[in-house]
Amino acid sequence: MKGLKCVLALVVMTACLHAQSFVQRKGTRLSLDGQPFRYSGANIEWLGLEGYGPHDPGGPRYPSRFEVEDAFATAAEMGARVVRSQTIGDTVGCPLCIEPEQGKFNDAAFQSSDYALAVAAKHHIRLIISLIGDCATCSGGGIGQFLAWNHASNPQAFFTDPAIIAAFERHIDAVLNHRNSITGVLYRDDPTILAWENCNICSLSTLFSQGNLGEVAAWSETIGFHIKQLDHNHLYLDSSGLFRNYPNIIDNSQTDMVSFEEYPHWDALFGMALSFPPTTAETFSQDAAAVTLHGKVFVVNEFGWDRTNWKSAADLQRLLDTMANDPNISGDDFWALQAHLENFGFQPIPAGASNPKFAAEGECGEWWALYYPGIRTLVMSAEDMGARAQQLRNHGYIMSGMAVPAHAVPPAPVITSIVVGGLVVWRGSAGALRYSVERYDAVSKVWRTICDKCASDTDDPWPDPHPVSGAKYRVTAINADGVSSPASQPR
Repeated sequence: MKGLKCVLALVVMTACLHAQSFVQRKGTRLSLDGQPFRYSGANIEWLGLEGYGPHDPGGPRYPSRFEVEDAFATAAEMGARVVRSQTIGDTVGCPLCIEPEQGKFNDAAFQSSDYALAVAAKHHIRLIISLIGDCATCSGGGIGQFLAWNHASNPQAFFTDPAIIAAFERHIDAVLNHRNSITGVLYRDDPTILAWENCNICSLSTLFSQGNLGEVAAWSETIGFHIKQLDHNHLYLDSSGLFRNYPNIIDNSQTDMVSFEEYPHWDALFGMALSFPPTTAETFSQDAAAVTLHGKVFVVNEFGWDRTNWKSAADLQRLLDTMANDPNISGDDFWALQAHLENFGFQPIPAGASNPKFAAEGECGEWWALYYPGIRTLVMSAEDMGARAQQLRNHGYIMSGMAVPAHAVPPAPVITSIVVGGLVVWRGSAGALRYSVERYDAVSKVWRTICDKCASDTDDPWPDPHPVSGAKYRVTAINADGVSSPASQPR
């Protein structure tokens, strides 16, 4: 019977998947089933492999299914229609990677990605998938790994060396031709995928070295052509970041969408070195106008949301309003959303730090990692993160043309252990703001509240101040509207 249920569940999931349509481009706009399609959402970089891009003390490792489920449930609660994830398609050079060694592909590495695509479809969320990007285990990122494999020292060789281009195209083939082990659908045929992204701002090395920009543009066209020879369904996103310095790249025939990553945080480093203007809310619209003038769709692949990017909540709101009110901006994804861990609490802060100055100024998850509905970091107070998370949630629905709904009722927590001495440990619930804890009174045979909305995910495990030997507990999650989840199973 259990096997039959699994088969039926697979049939239903596959049927739902095929009931979806592909997102399409109509000139400078996106459409779905003939209707305009705009979105906001999150970057969830780690869906394929945790700790591969920004360093994570627990990685590289495959995320648990619960982490993937929790991340998408949280994204859906925040109004996301699109999630961008690098590690579903880009991992190279590590034992758990899609391509551990050049030309050798690891089918087991797709298991987390397969599950992520299936869960995304359940939540009606589309994915933008990067094909080469960050890599904490590679010198010079994923591009650096291809250079090392081919004994090349000049980063420009990634864009010009026929052998390296062919090697990267083989990596693309492995991703696009992979058959999802859960749904049975080839990635190239999966409408859950919105677009294939060529790279993650890969023109930086050329821009910093004042190299040949035309070679990067030609490479982007070559990669787009290769993808579309295999895949006639999906859009091609140029995320090289080159269009500000080389507008002709927008005219590449294979390109459907062009993106940029917008961070006032990095102005001091990149703006001055590359002659970029200071990043303001207006910069987003200027970039969008430049791209749509050439007839292509513009999206903001990454943007910062925290106080190192936008000093006040009012500054952030001005940005969000600018994007929502500019029809030339078809979508945006903030960087970056984290999830609950399977046992208790949240995933650790990626690329974390102990030095407050570095945390605020360097490459650090202390400023960019968002935990919904908010935690304290070296850069953000829990209250400020929580307030900004709600701004992002409102923006998600507004970008999609939807009324902002009441907060979703959180799923029931799961008590994972009771430690001797009354330490209650539970798995967090997506969208939970607070938790209440009850203890069963064996004498009166009633449940008594011993923690009335007194705990958050950062207080988990929670110590019973007056433990009773052998007592049973249950936990309830409460959302931002004060609505409670069902109670956990007693333990």
